[in-house]
Formats: sequence, C-alpha cells, structure tokens
Amino acid sequence: MPEFSDEGWERDDGVRRTIVLPSDLAERLAAEAARRGISLSDLLREYAEQGLRQAR
Repeated sequence: MPEFSDEGWERDDGVRRTIVLPSDLAERLAAEAARRGISLSDLLREYAEQGLRQAR
C-alpha cells in the first residue's frame, strides 16, 4: 500500500486533505455525486455535515 502524507494546505475558504476509502465505497460515492450533478467534495461535505448534526 502506498504511503500517504498527512500534509495538506489550508486557506480562508477550505482545507485540502487526502482520505483513503475502500474502492467500492469511492465508486458508490462518485456515482451518487454524478447522479446528483455535484462534485464528490460537495457530496462528502453534505454527508459529513448531516452526520455531525445527527451526532449531537
């Protein structure tokens, strides 16, 4: 398995990080994003926000 750095970059409007997902999950997420006509980043942000709201 390749090594990934935890380095990223930050700016006022966002943070870039690398996450590693199982390939089947990544494919399902990409398909859902495409079906909805949004970026994968937007889909993940939406899911993360929903999950955090539910965790409260």
